[in-house]
Amino acid sequence: MSRQAEPIALRYALRRYGVALLLPTILIIGMLTLYPFAFTRLWPTNPTFVLMTGLSHAFDMVLNIVLFIPLGIALRWFLAGCGVPLPWQRVGVIVLSASGALGIEVAQLTIPGRTAALLDVVANTSGAALGAWWLAQPMLPLVERLGFWIDRGVRMMPAWVVFVGLVFWLAGGIWMVAHWQRATLPTTWSDRYTLQIGAANDGRRFWPGYVGFTALYNRAFTADDVQAVRTPGDAIARQPLFAYDFSELPPAGNGPFARPLVAQGRPTLTESGVGVGYQRWLISSEPLRGVAAEIARTRAFTLVAQVAAREPDRTTEGLIVNFGRGIDGHNISLIQAGADLLVRMRLPLTRVGNDRPPLRFANVFPDGQPRLLALSYDGAVARLFVDGQAHPQWYAFGSGEALINRWLPVQTHQIGGWTIALAGAICLPLALAGLPWRGERWPLITVAVLGPLLISGAPWLVAAQPLSGGMLVAGMLTIVVSGLIVFWLARKPYSYTSVLSSHV
Repeated sequence: MSRQAEPIALRYALRRYGVALLLPTILIIGMLTLYPFAFTRLWPTNPTFVLMTGLSHAFDMVLNIVLFIPLGIALRWFLAGCGVPLPWQRVGVIVLSASGALGIEVAQLTIPGRTAALLDVVANTSGAALGAWWLAQPMLPLVERLGFWIDRGVRMMPAWVVFVGLVFWLAGGIWMVAHWQRATLPTTWSDRYTLQIGAANDGRRFWPGYVGFTALYNRAFTADDVQAVRTPGDAIARQPLFAYDFSELPPAGNGPFARPLVAQGRPTLTESGVGVGYQRWLISSEPLRGVAAEIARTRAFTLVAQVAAREPDRTTEGLIVNFGRGIDGHNISLIQAGADLLVRMRLPLTRVGNDRPPLRFANVFPDGQPRLLALSYDGAVARLFVDGQAHPQWYAFGSGEALINRWLPVQTHQIGGWTIALAGAICLPLALAGLPWRGERWPLITVAVLGPLLISGAPWLVAAQPLSGGMLVAGMLTIVVSGLIVFWLARKPYSYTSVLSSHV
């Protein structure tokens, strides 16, 4: 290598190392600091006051320092690789790390459960400075040796061995997506639950309002089906598992699994139906046995209810229709929370204690007028129809939600996002096709091209999945972007020994 080309090659090497460490570091920092355990749209009244007075525990402070050490190392290498002089490298590390840390704290202002504090910015910046000042140079020989052996191993590894490995990985990914998609099917309903109208079986979470009729079906309704159900007679004619007409007391039950409803307190009979509320509700005389097996067989259901909220501005949650037990166990429940409707339903992916995640449909009860509600679930997608019209919000459950909810509480606004992210994560190793393996690489490229198509189509082995388009795009973007990065990182290596003294 000529004297003129050597500095360029050395800077290129440093940029490569900086990018290789920077990308996973940013991803890990984002996951650990911005995961929304809860969510609110409200901006704090005094965000500056919150930032200035926020405090963290000692362990959090140490974690904030350690978390940004790799970022400081990566930024130092990258800036050195861009030819930035040593004094400005230090300034750049401080400015970039402090700006990123401040952006994280501002974002955390809208994430309840997180502590937004300027002290965290100081801790993050200190960690980045520690990595840049004292660890960037000692780490380079180790990274150089590691990079040498990785590059050597890649160039000696036969491409067919990698091809076999990626095929097994892809097959495992397809199995995992299909397996966790099964957790979205309503196959875990309990046969021990009763039906309650207006409150839980013990009277808690009472709901002040009126119920005209309700019915449960073992299939998902279309818009045409919903528009055909306007009266109790229409509901009964469509062969429900159970249906109740509240135009009389005690309510008339229909369907093979209907059981008599017993009044608790003194529900009132009005033109809008049965009036329920505080110390006034209805409960089936015994559990509705057999419904769970029927829903598990068809893997879909629709719950229809004609209701009118007596207090549409009431913010306390009230159980309108509760096929469950108490306030925590639900097969399917309709709940008023102000103008919004909350839906809790039991699936294999939900936690039995609280049936998380709940579904929220906004502005269903703007006033006290009667509403005909129909919640339809086909094993993957939950849709709400209000007076025959589809509500603008709908929720598609996928394998990502089922997998993540085993460890982290998935929130309503995250439904669908985790499945798309899972598709990208499964497709990430397929970017290895961009490395210079020994031998013919066309089979590797073929696997990389077909991978997103197969992963996005895997949910359809279980249920129709509208998220497949997003999964396909996520997988393709992951492979293209990461493949280009891997190709760039694997270009002909140079010797980096003199980098230690001349650039860092």
